[in-house]
Amino acid sequence: MILAGCAHVPAPTVSLEQSLGQQKTFDYQGVRINYFEAGQGPPIILLHGFGGCSYSWRFLAPALAQDHRVFAVDLKGYGLSDKPEDGKYAVSDQADMVTAFIRSQDLHDVVIMGHSMGGGVTLMTYLKVREDQPARIKSLVLVDSAGYPQKMPWFIWLAKAPVLGSVGGKLVSPRFAAALVLKKCYYYDDKITEEQIDTYAYYGSLPGAREAVVQTAKQIVPDDIDALVAQYKTISVPVLVIWGEEDEVVPLSVGKNFKRDIPNSELVILPKCGHMPPEEEPAATTRLVKEFLRK
Repeated sequence: MILAGCAHVPAPTVSLEQSLGQQKTFDYQGVRINYFEAGQGPPIILLHGFGGCSYSWRFLAPALAQDHRVFAVDLKGYGLSDKPEDGKYAVSDQADMVTAFIRSQDLHDVVIMGHSMGGGVTLMTYLKVREDQPARIKSLVLVDSAGYPQKMPWFIWLAKAPVLGSVGGKLVSPRFAAALVLKKCYYYDDKITEEQIDTYAYYGSLPGAREAVVQTAKQIVPDDIDALVAQYKTISVPVLVIWGEEDEVVPLSVGKNFKRDIPNSELVILPKCGHMPPEEEPAATTRLVKEFLRK
């Protein structure tokens, strides 16, 4: 996930198309954005977190695709999307890309679901889209989402430090780094699988992946974070907030802040769960999202 060097890591044996649907690409200002599409019905866009990719939604996407048209998007610089050395990896840059994606697909009444950093992208995308076409977005789902000033986890600080990141990339294998970060993100370590470690290690070892992570880490807190937070009170669509009670990456206090500041929001806390409910507690997360969508 982070600290990926140039070491060769075997490609995953799992087929993402089997769980996420047909693999497609979207051209965004000359940058090829990878995504998977499955199902028919009202559209849902899934946005992964820092160091993640569409693979993070392998459990939720198939269940949601039973009743919806699901798009699992690899953010710029992640998964199989291009990783240009243009330095444009801020949350606002990713939100601009997602906004363009929504318009290119001519999506209406879309639900955007974001995890961790992807939640921050979700919020900013909503604020951008509603400026001229508010009817395009129907509701939001935030899962252990970024969005407030907070203490950064060690792997963000490490990625931001050029010297440490360079040394780490040479001394720490992508697989070891992936396992280390996953253990920070999970409450129950024994739920982490070898396949999961191998898959994240592979995507983290792709050419350009480490630099994309470094650039993301450097820009992960928006310059106008206070002004952004002030806008949460103006969100007019329903918002479901799902949180792992034992999250050590983005603390539960952040989830409670979302519940406090977003008018039409609901907070559901998952006990004995860490930072990654879509992977650590996929059944509970799927149930909550489906109940929310049925309302």
